[in-house]
Amino acid sequence: MQEFNDQARKHRAVAIWLLIGVSMVIIQTLLGGITRLSGSGLSITEWNIVTGTLPPLNEQQWAEEFSKYQESPQFKYLNSDFTVADF
Repeated sequence: MQEFNDQARKHRAVAIWLLIGVSMVIIQTLLGGITRLSGSGLSITEWNIVTGTLPPLNEQQWAEEFSKYQESPQFKYLNSDFTVADF
C-alpha cells in the first residue's frame, strides 16, 4: 500500500510539472501573438538580452542604433520623418 502511495505521488508531481510547463508555453505564445499583432516589437532591431542591456551611451552609438532602426519596416512605413532626436 505504501509503495502505491509513493508511486501515485511521483506521478502527480510529474503531472503538475508538465501542466505548469505547458501553461508557460501557452502564455508565452499568447504574449508573443499579442506583441506581434499590436506591432509593439517592430522597432527592436537587435535584442542582446544578456550582453546588451545598456542603452547607447554616446552620440555615435545612438547614430548607429538609429541607422539600424532606419532599416526596419516600422521606420519605413510609419516613422520615416523621425530624426535621431525623435528616436
